[in-house]
Amino acid sequence: MKLEKEVNKRRFLFAIDLDGTLLADSAEGTIHPKTEEFIKKAIAEGHIVSIITGRPWRSTKPIYEKLGLNALVGNYNGAHIHSPLDPFFIPTISYLDLNEVLYILGDPKVKKEMTNFAIEGPDWVQLQHRDENLEKVFGFNQATKFKVNIDLNKLPLKPTGIVFDANLNTNVYELLTYLKRKYGDLGEFSSWSKGKGLSPIFDITSLGVSKGKAISLMMRYYNIDIDDTICIGDSYNDGTMYDVVNVGVAPANAEPYIKQLSTVVMKQTNKEGAVGYFLEAFLKNPDKYIKMGQKRRINEEDKLQVVKADNFFNENENK
Repeated sequence: MKLEKEVNKRRFLFAIDLDGTLLADSAEGTIHPKTEEFIKKAIAEGHIVSIITGRPWRSTKPIYEKLGLNALVGNYNGAHIHSPLDPFFIPTISYLDLNEVLYILGDPKVKKEMTNFAIEGPDWVQLQHRDENLEKVFGFNQATKFKVNIDLNKLPLKPTGIVFDANLNTNVYELLTYLKRKYGDLGEFSSWSKGKGLSPIFDITSLGVSKGKAISLMMRYYNIDIDDTICIGDSYNDGTMYDVVNVGVAPANAEPYIKQLSTVVMKQTNKEGAVGYFLEAFLKNPDKYIKMGQKRRINEEDKLQVVKADNFFNENENK
């Protein structure tokens, strides 16, 4: 009887970004006590808490273990989806065409903004030059094969991703829009922050890779109802999650773009435990937030205008 109740118990899927969201400090990898407390509470209650991040697994692993997570992980924005605790889960890995990516990095507009870059796969990485802030976030020195000074003659042809650091004053939205418009047939582009006062990161992954698609896979894998899905993020690479889940949440430090997509915008920042405060409120009254998400989606559908045939331009009217 106990087993039957456990099987039938309602579960929620929480898909959470790391940098600028779950982590209080990206460079140090610290977690606000409130966030840690209620993530562990959600797991103890049987819910699915999954990290979906632009980071590789090696720099996600310490956080995963500290929080006692047991769910699938989406690294490289979903280019590498795997189960650290289930050896029978076959990972999904999406590779890039190196020649096409190098073509993009050679674009004059990109070169002007780019200060450093790394090319990597699941067990190797080559970095253009040393950078303490970048290395703390990505944990490059923990890779099985780590090399400083990129040697384009000795690179595997299929990396999982490229990351590049930009100038501190780079207009993130402008560059990201440029990349998507000009090279959208070659890869997926996103950007996120290493932390307050640090330069932005851009990354390139294979066509079709997104955090939103990683969530779609997870909700099927765990048999979670679409209405029982929640995401929390802060930056441009999180945007696709909000298209998929029912309840989208943004910490106070999130980009305006993410806040516009969200069902709930928190008063707290990532440094103040926004994730923890939301989980505390949600676990007390999940139906309140589930209904908020449903209502928001209905309102969005109502805003769609059906264009009638007689509204189209008629060239004869000007004759």
